[in-house]
Amino acid sequence: MKKLRRPDFRVAALSLALAGLTACQSTVTPLDPLIGDTGQPLSAVSQAADVKTYDLALDIDPASQSISGVGRTGFVLVQATAQVELKLDSRFTIDKIEVGGKAAIYKRSGGVLTIALGAEQPAGSAVDVAVFYHGQPHVAKNAPWAGGTVWAKTPDGKPWIATAVQGEGCDLFWPCKDHFADKADSMRIRLTVPNGLSAVTNGVLQQVTPVGKDKQQFDWLLSVPASDYNIALNIGPYQRIQDSYTSVNGSKVAVEFWALPENADKAKTLWQQDLLQQVQWYERVLGPYPWGNQKLGFVETPHLGMEHQTVNAYGKGYKRDDNGYDWLAQHEMAHEWFGNLITHKTLNHAWLHEGFGLYMQPAYAKDKLGIAAYHYQLYKSYLGLLNCDPVVRTGTVTSDEAFNPDIYGKGGWTLHTLRYLVGEPVFWQATRELLYGTADTATIPFPITPKYRTTEDFIAIVNRLTG
Repeated sequence: MKKLRRPDFRVAALSLALAGLTACQSTVTPLDPLIGDTGQPLSAVSQAADVKTYDLALDIDPASQSISGVGRTGFVLVQATAQVELKLDSRFTIDKIEVGGKAAIYKRSGGVLTIALGAEQPAGSAVDVAVFYHGQPHVAKNAPWAGGTVWAKTPDGKPWIATAVQGEGCDLFWPCKDHFADKADSMRIRLTVPNGLSAVTNGVLQQVTPVGKDKQQFDWLLSVPASDYNIALNIGPYQRIQDSYTSVNGSKVAVEFWALPENADKAKTLWQQDLLQQVQWYERVLGPYPWGNQKLGFVETPHLGMEHQTVNAYGKGYKRDDNGYDWLAQHEMAHEWFGNLITHKTLNHAWLHEGFGLYMQPAYAKDKLGIAAYHYQLYKSYLGLLNCDPVVRTGTVTSDEAFNPDIYGKGGWTLHTLRYLVGEPVFWQATRELLYGTADTATIPFPITPKYRTTEDFIAIVNRLTG
């Protein structure tokens, strides 16, 4: 989702232009170019180790707009090496780094941490690294497009905090590999916040524990692989709304919406009268919601939105559109399939996230309102086409280059054209195979294994089905 996700791209382009003007007046320290651009080619050191687990324990202090804690990474070495690599924004102070519970020697070059293992370790070795750190994270200039941490206030003056780092990456607030190509198998996230606030993130809430007299810790476990940019902090005086629905595969899926208390009724209405119908449509045309053994989650945020796996950020104000449904929630939900279930193998194929993400809105409108609504939405996106960039770039690209405006509109129109040429049944069969590896998706049980995909993968599927 990062750049221009709205159906009317002209409005989004104006927003970006205005954001650029205000950014010129910002006093925020610029990001290191490497830290501010996720998914760049991995160094030789980083390629030697495969991330298996992350364990993040943070204390968030809204008063000082700072965080402190420890980020633990469990590696398995894929080749013999005497060092491993993590990334962390250089504005943080590192208190110490440990390997296997013992103090480690490390080198810090900007945001890159090269950590000595004491001696060369053979391939297959398990290595545990803990980075203890503190500081004030990079403040988002215009989340989610120019990301970082948002330190806001609710209408009644209480802390309201969120992170959105799709383009910049996880290293803006925690030590990580910062690359979508190496997803951890699981991640534990423990967030300590002042009493009266809730800390919401990915996965399933395990417990809430008092910390001293004035704080509490929220302990979450994400037990499915996720891109590290999808990990998000959401803190506020939330009301937790819980429900469930029966997936197309017969399983019960937990639903959570963490809303500001004054908007709890609006959140319940949005779920019952809109989002439930949306997820049921997705499951009917695609297959089971991918993370049904975790939760289908939404959290109200002080920024517009972002597709954080199992906890989609929502900040649109509970206003339905002229389409008759909430397009933002529908777009973010699309990314649970296009982006999270399948992830671009390299940034060159980011259109598989955003072209499909955009196309799901007119496709849903067609089923809900008819063919005129479908053409209306596509025409709106057509008016915003810049035609400056190819849908699939070649060579090495930055995150900003990858998530250019044309992968949204041109990507969506590519799919519209393909559906017209091959017919609706073949189009959706190819899409299901791209996502799940099979067209027979209705009975796939949880957990569902995510996949890396390329444009060539999709072309091969379509060519096989059409001859």
